Amino acid sequence: MPIETLINKETRVIIRKITEKFDFEDIKSSFEASIRNPDFQKNMPVIWDLRNADASKLSEQNIQQIIDYIEKSTESRGTGYKVALVASRDLEYGVSRMYEAMGYDLPRKIQVFREFDKAERWVIESDTDK
Repeated sequence: MPIETLINKETRVIIRKITEKFDFEDIKSSFEASIRNPDFQKNMPVIWDLRNADASKLSEQNIQQIIDYIEKSTESRGTGYKVALVASRDLEYGVSRMYEAMGYDLPRKIQVFREFDKAERWVIESDTDK
């Protein structure tokens, strides 16, 4: 599986690291594995680490599939949490920005980053920390 999932118990953040080509089914499987994880709690923020990923298999239609899946998973996943996508290459950054734009109405916040540490700070800080 190209997606490795870790739940950091200290920060209560889900980190998904992708290290090769991936598609909608890989993303769906990682969501389902997280929810089954005994350390999972609803509304946990998540960081998608795409720095070593290859998003060349993802199309606009696949991104819409991801959005539709998230909409259907609201009861088990929660709402209002933050999603940070970290992409250093232009392809993955562009796909992440497309996801951010297309998923604007989803019940959580999305932001795309080039650097992991900035993404981590953003998901951990509360909305009142500025």
